[in-house]
Amino acid sequence: LTNAAAVLAAAVAFPAIADEEAAEAPAAAAAAPSKKAVPLTPVSQPVMAYEFSYPSETRDGAPIRWAPSRQRDTYSSAEPMSPDARQRIVYELIAFKGPMTATVTVGPAPPKLQETKPEDWKPKQVAEAVLADRATGRIATGQKVSLAEVEFAREQVIGDTTYVYYEYISQGSPNLAERESTTFRHSLGVTARRGEYLYTYTMSAPETLWDANADGFEAGIKSFKLVVPNKKKFREPGNEGLLPPLPF
Repeated sequence: LTNAAAVLAAAVAFPAIADEEAAEAPAAAAAAPSKKAVPLTPVSQPVMAYEFSYPSETRDGAPIRWAPSRQRDTYSSAEPMSPDARQRIVYELIAFKGPMTATVTVGPAPPKLQETKPEDWKPKQVAEAVLADRATGRIATGQKVSLAEVEFAREQVIGDTTYVYYEYISQGSPNLAERESTTFRHSLGVTARRGEYLYTYTMSAPETLWDANADGFEAGIKSFKLVVPNKKKFREPGNEGLLPPLPF
Protein backbone atom coordinates (compact mmCIF):
# COMPACT_ATOMS: atom_id res chain seq x y z
CA LEU A 1 0.00 0.00 0.00
CA THR A 2 2.86 2.33 0.84
CA ASN A 3 4.41 1.79 -2.63
CA ALA A 4 1.10 2.29 -4.36
CA ALA A 5 0.48 5.51 -2.48
CA ALA A 6 3.92 6.75 -3.42
CA VAL A 7 3.35 6.06 -7.11
CA LEU A 8 -0.01 7.80 -6.97
CA ALA A 9 1.49 10.80 -5.23
CA ALA A 10 4.24 11.02 -7.87
CA ALA A 11 1.69 10.91 -10.66
CA VAL A 12 -0.28 13.72 -9.05
CA ALA A 13 2.81 15.78 -8.35
CA PHE A 14 4.34 15.24 -11.81
CA PRO A 15 1.44 14.60 -14.21
CA ALA A 16 3.49 15.54 -17.29
CA ILE A 17 6.14 12.94 -16.50
CA ALA A 18 3.49 10.29 -15.81
CA ASP A 19 1.76 11.02 -19.11
CA GLU A 20 5.08 11.00 -20.96
CA GLU A 21 6.05 7.61 -19.53
CA ALA A 22 2.64 6.19 -20.35
CA ALA A 23 2.96 7.38 -23.93
CA GLU A 24 6.44 5.90 -24.41
CA ALA A 25 5.24 2.29 -24.51
CA PRO A 26 2.82 2.58 -27.48
CA ALA A 27 5.24 4.91 -29.27
CA ALA A 28 8.01 2.34 -28.98
CA ALA A 29 5.68 -0.43 -30.10
CA ALA A 30 4.64 1.61 -33.14
CA ALA A 31 8.24 2.23 -34.23
CA ALA A 32 8.53 -0.84 -36.45
CA PRO A 33 11.50 -1.05 -38.81
CA SER A 34 10.71 0.51 -42.19
CA LYS A 35 10.68 -1.74 -45.27
CA LYS A 36 13.74 -1.29 -47.46
CA ALA A 37 12.87 0.03 -50.89
CA VAL A 38 13.85 -2.26 -53.74
CA PRO A 39 16.24 -0.47 -56.16
CA LEU A 40 14.80 0.15 -59.62
CA THR A 41 16.38 0.66 -63.02
CA PRO A 42 14.51 3.20 -65.18
CA VAL A 43 13.77 2.88 -68.91
CA SER A 44 12.52 5.68 -71.15
CA GLN A 45 11.22 5.18 -74.69
CA PRO A 46 10.61 8.55 -76.38
CA VAL A 47 9.56 7.19 -79.79
CA MET A 48 6.45 5.56 -78.30
CA ALA A 49 6.35 7.97 -75.33
CA TYR A 50 6.31 5.69 -72.32
CA GLU A 51 8.59 4.96 -69.37
CA PHE A 52 8.89 2.27 -66.72
CA SER A 53 11.31 0.76 -64.22
CA TYR A 54 12.24 -2.76 -63.22
CA PRO A 55 13.76 -4.09 -59.97
CA SER A 56 17.47 -4.85 -59.90
CA GLU A 57 17.32 -6.82 -56.64
CA THR A 58 14.99 -9.16 -54.80
CA ARG A 59 13.44 -8.31 -51.45
CA ASP A 60 16.45 -9.90 -49.74
CA GLY A 61 19.01 -7.94 -51.78
CA ALA A 62 19.99 -10.70 -54.20
CA PRO A 63 20.78 -9.23 -57.66
CA ILE A 64 18.40 -9.93 -60.53
CA ARG A 65 20.29 -10.37 -63.78
CA TRP A 66 17.98 -9.10 -66.49
CA ALA A 67 18.88 -9.36 -70.16
CA PRO A 68 17.15 -7.44 -72.99
CA SER A 69 15.20 -9.78 -75.22
CA ARG A 70 13.38 -7.31 -77.48
CA GLN A 71 13.61 -3.55 -77.98
CA ARG A 72 11.52 -2.07 -80.77
CA ASP A 73 11.01 1.62 -81.43
CA THR A 74 7.72 1.29 -83.32
CA TYR A 75 4.59 -0.81 -83.23
CA SER A 76 4.94 -1.91 -86.86
CA SER A 77 8.48 -3.27 -86.28
CA ALA A 78 7.54 -5.25 -83.13
CA GLU A 79 6.90 -9.00 -82.94
CA PRO A 80 3.28 -10.07 -82.44
CA MET A 81 2.20 -12.03 -79.37
CA SER A 82 -0.38 -14.09 -81.28
CA PRO A 83 -1.20 -15.03 -84.89
CA ASP A 84 -3.56 -12.07 -85.41
CA ALA A 85 -0.66 -9.69 -84.65
CA ARG A 86 -2.82 -7.29 -82.64
CA GLN A 87 -0.74 -7.01 -79.45
CA ARG A 88 2.96 -6.65 -80.15
CA ILE A 89 6.00 -6.77 -77.87
CA VAL A 90 7.86 -3.47 -78.02
CA TYR A 91 10.14 -4.08 -75.02
CA GLU A 92 11.04 -7.22 -73.10
CA LEU A 93 13.53 -8.19 -70.42
CA ILE A 94 14.21 -11.73 -69.24
CA ALA A 95 15.86 -12.95 -66.04
CA PHE A 96 16.84 -16.53 -66.79
CA LYS A 97 16.42 -17.65 -63.20
CA GLY A 98 12.77 -18.61 -63.18
CA PRO A 99 12.52 -17.35 -65.82
CA MET A 100 11.08 -13.95 -64.93
CA THR A 101 9.91 -11.46 -67.53
CA ALA A 102 9.20 -7.73 -67.80
CA THR A 103 7.27 -6.95 -70.97
CA VAL A 104 5.70 -3.90 -72.63
CA THR A 105 3.10 -4.61 -75.29
CA VAL A 106 1.05 -2.29 -77.49
CA GLY A 107 -2.09 -3.02 -79.44
CA PRO A 108 -5.53 -1.74 -80.41
CA ALA A 109 -8.37 -2.24 -77.96
CA PRO A 110 -9.49 -5.91 -78.00
CA PRO A 111 -12.88 -6.71 -79.61
CA LYS A 112 -14.47 -7.23 -76.18
CA LEU A 113 -13.71 -3.62 -75.28
CA GLN A 114 -14.64 -2.11 -78.64
CA GLU A 115 -18.27 -2.94 -77.92
CA THR A 116 -18.41 -0.26 -75.19
CA LYS A 117 -17.13 3.28 -74.74
CA PRO A 118 -13.77 3.61 -72.92
CA GLU A 119 -15.37 5.61 -70.12
CA ASP A 120 -17.63 2.61 -69.43
CA TRP A 121 -14.81 0.07 -69.19
CA LYS A 122 -14.49 -1.69 -65.83
CA PRO A 123 -11.00 -2.52 -64.45
CA LYS A 124 -11.47 -6.29 -64.42
CA GLN A 125 -13.07 -6.15 -67.87
CA VAL A 126 -9.97 -4.38 -69.24
CA ALA A 127 -7.58 -6.85 -67.59
CA GLU A 128 -9.44 -9.91 -68.85
CA ALA A 129 -9.80 -8.51 -72.37
CA VAL A 130 -6.09 -7.66 -72.64
CA LEU A 131 -5.02 -11.07 -71.33
CA ALA A 132 -7.46 -12.88 -73.63
CA ASP A 133 -6.26 -10.88 -76.64
CA ARG A 134 -2.67 -12.06 -76.15
CA ALA A 135 -3.70 -15.68 -75.54
CA THR A 136 -3.57 -18.47 -78.12
CA GLY A 137 -6.38 -20.52 -76.55
CA ARG A 138 -9.71 -20.53 -78.40
CA ILE A 139 -13.15 -22.01 -77.89
CA ALA A 140 -15.24 -23.74 -80.58
CA THR A 141 -16.54 -20.42 -81.96
CA GLY A 142 -12.97 -19.29 -82.61
CA GLN A 143 -13.14 -16.65 -79.86
CA LYS A 144 -9.97 -16.21 -77.84
CA VAL A 145 -10.06 -17.18 -74.17
CA SER A 146 -7.66 -16.08 -71.45
CA LEU A 147 -5.62 -18.79 -69.78
CA ALA A 148 -5.05 -16.49 -66.80
CA GLU A 149 -7.24 -15.83 -63.78
CA VAL A 150 -7.45 -12.21 -62.67
CA GLU A 151 -7.18 -11.99 -58.87
CA PHE A 152 -8.01 -8.29 -58.59
CA ALA A 153 -8.13 -5.15 -60.69
CA ARG A 154 -8.39 -1.46 -59.88
CA GLU A 155 -7.99 1.80 -61.75
CA GLN A 156 -6.29 5.08 -60.95
CA VAL A 157 -6.38 8.33 -62.87
CA ILE A 158 -2.99 10.06 -63.07
CA GLY A 159 -3.06 13.33 -64.97
CA ASP A 160 -5.36 12.75 -67.93
CA THR A 161 -4.64 9.01 -68.18
CA THR A 162 -6.49 6.12 -66.57
CA TYR A 163 -4.25 3.25 -65.47
CA VAL A 164 -5.71 -0.18 -64.76
CA TYR A 165 -3.61 -2.24 -62.33
CA TYR A 166 -4.20 -5.97 -61.94
CA GLU A 167 -2.79 -9.21 -60.57
CA TYR A 168 -3.27 -12.57 -62.22
CA ILE A 169 -2.28 -16.23 -62.06
CA SER A 170 -1.59 -18.36 -65.13
CA GLN A 171 -0.46 -21.89 -65.78
CA GLY A 172 3.22 -22.19 -66.61
CA SER A 173 5.52 -24.82 -68.06
CA PRO A 174 7.87 -27.12 -66.14
CA ASN A 175 11.32 -25.58 -65.62
CA LEU A 176 14.54 -26.25 -63.75
CA ALA A 177 13.08 -24.87 -60.51
CA GLU A 178 9.66 -26.51 -60.88
CA ARG A 179 9.77 -29.92 -62.49
CA GLU A 180 6.14 -30.79 -61.79
CA SER A 181 3.85 -31.17 -64.77
CA THR A 182 1.57 -28.40 -63.45
CA THR A 183 3.21 -25.11 -62.50
CA PHE A 184 1.89 -21.59 -62.06
CA ARG A 185 3.11 -18.09 -62.77
CA HIS A 186 2.21 -15.04 -60.74
CA SER A 187 2.04 -11.67 -62.51
CA LEU A 188 1.24 -8.00 -62.14
CA GLY A 189 0.11 -5.80 -64.99
CA VAL A 190 -0.91 -2.26 -65.82
CA THR A 191 -2.75 -1.05 -68.93
CA ALA A 192 -3.29 2.53 -70.14
CA ARG A 193 -4.96 3.92 -73.25
CA ARG A 194 -3.64 6.52 -75.66
CA GLY A 195 -5.88 7.17 -78.64
CA GLU A 196 -7.01 3.87 -80.15
CA TYR A 197 -4.17 1.83 -78.63
CA LEU A 198 -3.57 0.18 -75.26
CA TYR A 199 -0.11 0.12 -73.69
CA THR A 200 0.49 -2.71 -71.22
CA TYR A 201 3.39 -3.43 -68.87
CA THR A 202 3.53 -6.83 -67.15
CA MET A 203 5.99 -8.51 -64.80
CA SER A 204 5.84 -12.26 -64.28
CA ALA A 205 7.60 -14.93 -62.19
CA PRO A 206 7.08 -18.57 -61.21
CA GLU A 207 4.97 -18.88 -58.07
CA THR A 208 7.98 -20.26 -56.20
CA LEU A 209 9.85 -16.96 -56.74
CA TRP A 210 6.92 -14.64 -56.11
CA ASP A 211 7.42 -13.78 -52.43
CA ALA A 212 11.02 -12.68 -52.98
CA ASN A 213 10.08 -10.46 -55.94
CA ALA A 214 6.56 -9.18 -55.24
CA ASP A 215 7.68 -5.86 -53.71
CA GLY A 216 9.99 -5.03 -56.62
CA PHE A 217 7.38 -6.05 -59.17
CA GLU A 218 4.78 -3.82 -57.53
CA ALA A 219 7.15 -0.85 -57.53
CA GLY A 220 8.01 -1.52 -61.17
CA ILE A 221 4.38 -1.69 -62.25
CA LYS A 222 3.56 1.54 -60.43
CA SER A 223 6.41 3.29 -62.29
CA PHE A 224 4.85 2.73 -65.72
CA LYS A 225 3.67 5.98 -67.31
CA LEU A 226 2.60 7.32 -70.68
CA VAL A 227 4.55 10.54 -71.06
CA VAL A 228 3.82 13.63 -73.12
CA PRO A 229 4.95 12.78 -76.67
CA ASN A 230 7.92 14.63 -78.13
CA LYS A 231 6.66 15.92 -81.48
CA LYS A 232 10.02 15.32 -83.16
CA LYS A 233 10.41 11.74 -81.94
CA PHE A 234 6.95 10.29 -81.30
CA ARG A 235 5.56 7.64 -83.66
CA GLU A 236 1.87 6.95 -83.22
CA PRO A 237 1.12 3.20 -83.51
CA GLY A 238 -0.54 2.42 -86.81
CA ASN A 239 0.37 5.81 -88.25
CA GLU A 240 4.15 5.85 -88.08
CA GLY A 241 5.17 6.97 -91.55
CA LEU A 242 8.53 6.27 -93.13
CA LEU A 243 10.35 9.46 -92.13
CA PRO A 244 10.51 11.55 -88.94
CA PRO A 245 7.97 14.40 -88.83
CA LEU A 246 9.18 17.79 -89.95
CA PRO A 247 10.16 20.17 -87.12
CA PHE A 248 7.69 22.85 -88.28
